[in-house]
Amino acid sequence: MDPYLSSNSSDVSAAIIDQLAKTRGWTMFVSVMLWLGAGFLLLAGIALLGIGMIGSAAGGEAFGEMSNSMGGTIGMMAIGVLYIVFAVVYIFPALKLGKFSSRCSELKNAQTETMLVAALNEMRAFWKFVGISLIVLVSLYPIIIVGAIVVGVFSAEAM
Repeated sequence: MDPYLSSNSSDVSAAIIDQLAKTRGWTMFVSVMLWLGAGFLLLAGIALLGIGMIGSAAGGEAFGEMSNSMGGTIGMMAIGVLYIVFAVVYIFPALKLGKFSSRCSELKNAQTETMLVAALNEMRAFWKFVGISLIVLVSLYPIIIVGAIVVGVFSAEAM
């Protein structure tokens, strides 16, 4: 049982409920967009993996220009895997925003502190995920920058 739903319930002010009800539509919209993004990334990742496997089985020459511009068949497959990883990463924030939106609807009906706490808990989890994601992303920037410089230097030397 959810610990946030088991506390004693008291009334929540109409102003708080009104503000959360106004937020609900936007959070539901962003949640749906995240689900769609995850779906498209998953489809693109699977397609790139499939194309990469077909190209690899055909000796890598089957797709000519496209295969070469994406780093060959291995490059296509790597991008496909990366897209699938991004699709999975999109799921958690989509879930949390969807749950927040649902809890806001429940709050409008129940108008108890218990439902308010449940809604805010979902929002807290969403922002915690966003914060951790930003920490990871900012931590990866130096690695990405150094990697790009190294690839650029090796590419320039190969010409």
